[in-house]
Amino acid sequence: MTRNTDKDFGHGKHIDIMVGDCVESMKSLPDKSVQTCITSPPYWGLRDYGHEKQLGMEKTPEEFVANMVEVFREVRRVLRDDGTLWLNLGDSYASGKARYSTKEQSFLGGKRNDAKLGALQDGKRACVKHHDYLKDKDLVGIPWLVAFALQRDGWWLRQDIIWHKPNPMPESVKDRCTKSHEYIFLLTKSPTYYYDDEAVKIPVNDPSRKNYQSGARTNGFNLDRNDNDMAERMKGVIFDKKKKRSVWSVKVKPFKEAHFATYPPELIEPCILASTSEHGCCAECGAPYVREIKTTYPKMRGIEARDVPGQNKHGSFGATRFDDPIVTETTGWKPSCDCNAEISRCTVLDPFGGSGTTGAVALKHGRKAILCELNEEYAKIIPKRIESITGLSATQKTFDDWW
Repeated sequence: MTRNTDKDFGHGKHIDIMVGDCVESMKSLPDKSVQTCITSPPYWGLRDYGHEKQLGMEKTPEEFVANMVEVFREVRRVLRDDGTLWLNLGDSYASGKARYSTKEQSFLGGKRNDAKLGALQDGKRACVKHHDYLKDKDLVGIPWLVAFALQRDGWWLRQDIIWHKPNPMPESVKDRCTKSHEYIFLLTKSPTYYYDDEAVKIPVNDPSRKNYQSGARTNGFNLDRNDNDMAERMKGVIFDKKKKRSVWSVKVKPFKEAHFATYPPELIEPCILASTSEHGCCAECGAPYVREIKTTYPKMRGIEARDVPGQNKHGSFGATRFDDPIVTETTGWKPSCDCNAEISRCTVLDPFGGSGTTGAVALKHGRKAILCELNEEYAKIIPKRIESITGLSATQKTFDDWW
């Protein structure tokens, strides 16, 4: 049975936690009511969470993928048409024999009675001994299987982002490299969607152009670097900020209250900043406010191009350049709808709430959050996770007071 709470963590910031099956829980949410979904489902065949309705312990990858499609079909219903889905998934290796979960792989530390799982292989990891094509030690390709299945189900698959882990988990395997990355997929409901590119830009390393010297470089600018776009290489243009790249280096950070994997707050901050408006949304229709940008162009010197950007009449590169960077700044915000209603905080959804990292980061940045969590034992961790990330604490002292 789903239980809900909508608690204030101070400064008007709210989080709604729904305990129960995520698909059933999301059915209580209105159509097109959230701005973005950021989540990390249980990985297939990796960990036994000790719940009879858990996902991730399906007998085959195909069953797991089908369940993921069902979950995200409901996510698509509650997501606005201009909304986004950020999906973090790790891969799995096929095993030719069933393996019992280790203490680290079980939320209860391996102390519970495995027989409680019944049909779920009595706590064993998935075995592919009789699979059509997977063999023992095969890399399954779960992230891409799910991504392509969602694409076939109607989602736009916009990007694959590499989460590079500088401090990966050690592995004893000696016939392949140690795995140090996972995927984050950006999926959307439509080809046009809300994406605040300015919110996730990062400063360039050399806005003063001190490193633009002669020698291997032509006419005073570096042909080897491309800080922003083709204008950088073709005309020697440089901006004060550059677009975020598709490889994110973020260290894994443990959370002592959790007995399972938690992704670090720094990993999902860009997702929240890019997919929800800092200024808020229309309280009536949920349309996000958009930035008004002012661009300041410095004095330009050199011979301007004739027909092709970056080329003079002799066809050489670098005839045109700027002495200082082009600066962009936010001067205001404007609504993207005609409702003329009050401003509300944007809402972030996580159907696999876990320890509550998504909700905590959402609160930290002034957004609202809706979390679904199947296991009530996990939900008890969420207040501590929120407090550890935001510094905010609920007025209630016990978990029971949340309901």
